[in-house]
Amino acid sequence: MAVTVVTLTRTRPALLARALASAQTQSPPGGFEHLVVADDCDETHALLRGRELPGNVRWLLAGRGPGEVSGPGRSSRLRNMAVRISESPWITFLDDDNEWEPDHLTSLLECARRTGHRAVHSQLRMFHPDGTPYLEQLDPWTADEEAARAEYARMRARGVVAPGTCVRRDRLDPLDTPDPVVSVDTGEWLLARELLLRLPFRDDFDAADEAARTGEDDKLAADLRRAREPVSCTGLPTLRYYLGGYSNNFASAFDPTFSWQA
Repeated sequence: MAVTVVTLTRTRPALLARALASAQTQSPPGGFEHLVVADDCDETHALLRGRELPGNVRWLLAGRGPGEVSGPGRSSRLRNMAVRISESPWITFLDDDNEWEPDHLTSLLECARRTGHRAVHSQLRMFHPDGTPYLEQLDPWTADEEAARAEYARMRARGVVAPGTCVRRDRLDPLDTPDPVVSVDTGEWLLARELLLRLPFRDDFDAADEAARTGEDDKLAADLRRAREPVSCTGLPTLRYYLGGYSNNFASAFDPTFSWQA
């Protein structure tokens, strides 16, 4: 297969079913496999065992040892495991609460072919969990309202967001760029497997990361910039990103076992 799509999932079988259906709308040249990693969840395990899945879908149940918890560190370790067991030259990630437009993989592969780059990404449309467009002029990853307005204004000035639209023109500015934009969600990336084996997701997170809401995608972006890896963007908002995950959920616990730092 040309691409392995990796989906991590836990305690959200209904959303996983939506993500599985979304992936099956893709028709990239060379085909793709969808590798679903169920993170120690009996409910999700039951759904996968009991459902007749397409032939290009395979799944595994990742158990936990003593003291292992949910969080960006755990997600990084599972992503890295999926990369290692994949045999595809390209890896992409579809979180269980998100969807893709049908041309997502095709447009990413075309961008990679055209540029010769090992790291390419799309852009996104942002939605509330109920499917309504996110149109608030607030950065959704910033808890303090004043700071969220300020960050939205900065992103507006940099051409990432605009009032009246839920499109987010994410990008990864290179080093030495004044006031850089460093914002690419995991679900926007298409990455060469060889690159991810050399620059895996980091699983070290501390109190400073928790305060800044730094996730595994943020650390990957920082590592790509430091390595001066060439990056290209399709310019197409083909990721349908739904709010409500741990990076933007300030009201309640994302998962009872969740810990940012463990």
